[in-house]
Amino acid sequence: MERRPTRAERQLQTRTDLIDAAARLFSEEGAAKVSVEAIAEAAGYSRGAYHSNFRSRDELLDAVVSAVVEDLGPELGRKVAEGRDALARLDAYIRTFLAYCEREPVRTRALVAVVAHRATAGGARYDTLVDESLADLVAIFEHGQAEGEMRPFDPALMARMLRRALDGEALRIAGGTAAAPVADELVATFERATRADTTEGS
Repeated sequence: MERRPTRAERQLQTRTDLIDAAARLFSEEGAAKVSVEAIAEAAGYSRGAYHSNFRSRDELLDAVVSAVVEDLGPELGRKVAEGRDALARLDAYIRTFLAYCEREPVRTRALVAVVAHRATAGGARYDTLVDESLADLVAIFEHGQAEGEMRPFDPALMARMLRRALDGEALRIAGGTAAAPVADELVATFERATRADTTEGS
């Protein structure tokens, strides 16, 4: 006899369905324009099911971002950790992120839509989202400088410039542009921008 899902399992499935529906709608229409009713209808549930799972719109936006982070994060962390040095880790970060954008266009567009919405709204939530997205890049740059592999520069500033470039290209790749050539160019550009001058002092 087939086991019936528990109440907790049913609730988790409802929440997952609502997050997936929100991501699809955000990717098509932007995060600001999509109503609670539209999300619930797209997921096949009532408005009440939405409110049973999310106390606020911000909580839903957080859940969409978390779904992408949980999907991409382990792969990104593994690939970056395989790098022998900071430049190899930077290469892995750029290529892994853009390959994900090519593989998951809906989630990519949804993530960019949430970030753009919060950039417009401003406030602490947006600042936190930005800081979290930069932490891994800042760590790569700081490690490269500590090892003498990268020249002196402001790691946070360089991370913000790379993050803006990645987010801008993410939408093009989610729209059908091939990831590999974009990754090649960004890797070459940021390696040149960060690499230590090995001829200095010679």
